[in-house]
Amino acid sequence: MEMKTSVKIALLIVIVLTVVIVVLQSGLLYTPPALDQREERSVYTSDTNVVIDATIFRGNIEIQPTTNDQIEVIYTLKAPQGELSTITTQTNEAKEGDQTTIVTRAQDKVTYNNPNHTADLLIKLPASSQCNLTLISANGDITLPKLNVGKVSISTTNGNINIENDGNAESLEAVSMHGNVKISLAKSTLFYVAAMVVDGTINHSGITIDAEEQTTTQLKGTTSAGEGTLSLALLASHGDITIKYH
Repeated sequence: MEMKTSVKIALLIVIVLTVVIVVLQSGLLYTPPALDQREERSVYTSDTNVVIDATIFRGNIEIQPTTNDQIEVIYTLKAPQGELSTITTQTNEAKEGDQTTIVTRAQDKVTYNNPNHTADLLIKLPASSQCNLTLISANGDITLPKLNVGKVSISTTNGNINIENDGNAESLEAVSMHGNVKISLAKSTLFYVAAMVVDGTINHSGITIDAEEQTTTQLKGTTSAGEGTLSLALLASHGDITIKYH
């Protein structure tokens, strides 16, 4: 009798240990590490024309219009305690005539694949300037509100892209490998679009487009009415593309 009881207790212990191991391996008891954080801010005087070239290894990129004549580049860096020093940033300014060019980079020199290492980037731009933008994030969302822009190129590997424009842009390029691309335009905007998805959908929200080519995964064509010469080049490999008027 005592032997049977011992066997039952031993089996119960084995079962409990097995459950604990499974729970630990599944991450149900995972505790996120405590994070260090620091902010880095650079301020520059804007000219009539502004060129922004920004690339970050992981994090969100957001553009904000301002009413002053300054360009602000603001990084919010985060990493587990003791690891923040592996993240570095560099921002350079160049002036030529009436143009200011800002090139900014954020890199993780040691642990590139650690999801707890991030560099969120906020760029404040004068609403009165004409801006050409190149924005790249390996992992993160990218947001561009209404702004006086010419040429825009945006790409992210894992994240969503949201662009608003009043039809004053010359070209908008947006690429997301794993995420959605959303474009919101002024109702009177005339545009040409070349859009492609792999396993998502393309939705142009009732906008009439004279299609040169239209399948479940591709759309090429021009709107039939409106003003402007906007060109859209859009790709969402594993996500949806939405084009709408606001």
